[in-house]
Amino acid sequence: MTTNLGIGVGVTRSVVYLARNVKPNNDGTGLNTSLVYGGSRLFRASLEYTRYKKLDIAPTWYDIKANTIELNAHILARFRGKNAYFYPLFGLSYNTFSGTYTGINDYLNLDKLYKKDQKVVTRWLGVNIGTGYEIYFKPGSFFLDYKMRVGMTEGYNQLNIQDVCITAGLRFNSKMPSFYSLFIYRGTRSRYLLDKADRN
Repeated sequence: MTTNLGIGVGVTRSVVYLARNVKPNNDGTGLNTSLVYGGSRLFRASLEYTRYKKLDIAPTWYDIKANTIELNAHILARFRGKNAYFYPLFGLSYNTFSGTYTGINDYLNLDKLYKKDQKVVTRWLGVNIGTGYEIYFKPGSFFLDYKMRVGMTEGYNQLNIQDVCITAGLRFNSKMPSFYSLFIYRGTRSRYLLDKADRN
């Protein structure tokens, strides 16, 4: 039994940290890499890493570096007559936001936690919810994902939408043996042959 393995690269546009990035038209741009496993049936899994270019949220934050590691599950819905998928997705993300905090115009009142002009590193766990679309052409595919990340807002300790992002890119897809055939099917077959040999 075989399944699909996709290796992808793309570009992400994101607000990075919605509670802090309140400026309009100030999205961050990042490089996204992904590894997608499965797709022969209803579900598949994706492991992704996104690293953003340096970003300023003046006058409160400067020299911001941000990245995200995430693990998602896709529920695949195939289009009839097209070699394409639509998929709702959900999962978890580990997000890092690092920047210089000035304390100016900070409505979150983080000056209670940090000193002005201090380098601050914030890490937060998010729950991903979104949708995606992928269309195939041998030997690759084009994908487009939209995600929202829900987490705790620092300073308020409230559950809110922390990030909204969209990713577009290309994947190279190949076939590989499934975990089922490697571990379960072969293991069962080996035990059967061993038992048969013992009876003889």
